[in-house]
Amino acid sequence: MCVGEVRLRRDPSEACERELLDWERRASERRVKDARFRAIRTLDTFNFSGQASINEALIRELNVGGEYINRRENVLLVGNPGTGKTHLAFAQGRRVKFSTTTALVAQLQQTRENRRLQRYLKQMERLDLLILYELGYVPFSKTGAELLFEVVSRAYERTNVVVTTNLPFDT
Repeated sequence: MCVGEVRLRRDPSEACERELLDWERRASERRVKDARFRAIRTLDTFNFSGQASINEALIRELNVGGEYINRRENVLLVGNPGTGKTHLAFAQGRRVKFSTTTALVAQLQQTRENRRLQRYLKQMERLDLLILYELGYVPFSKTGAELLFEVVSRAYERTNVVVTTNLPFDT
C-alpha cells in the first residue's frame, strides 16, 4: 500500500469508446456541412398525420439503415409543394450532396467553363447519395440538360439519387 500516492486507473476500452464516439460525431458534422442542407430534418420530426397520401411504412422502411442506398435503388418523390418531399429526402450517416436541380446545373456549367468539370464529376461519384430537389421547377438550357444527364448517367449503379418534383407524370 502506498500512502500519499493516488493513481487513477482508467479502463483503456472506455477511452477508446469515447474517442470513437467523438470521431463519429465529428464525421457526422462534416458530412452535414459538406451536404449543404438548408436545414437539418429528421424522420422523427415529420408529421405523417398531416399528409395522408404518404405511405409512412414505406418511408420508414426506406429510412431504416438506408437500405435503399445499400441496394443502389433510387427514389423519386412526387407531390404538390408543401407536402414534405424535401423533408423526407434526407439521409443520415452518408456522404450526401443536397441541391436544387437548377443550382447543380449552374455549378456544372461553371465548372465546365473553368475546365474543372471532370474533376467535379469524379468528386460526385464518391457520394453515397445525391439529393436533387425541385426538378422541373425552373427550365434550363440544352447544355444544362446535357450536363444533368451526365451526372445522372454517371450515378447509375454507383451513387443513389433522390429526386423531388411537383410535376406529375403521365401514365
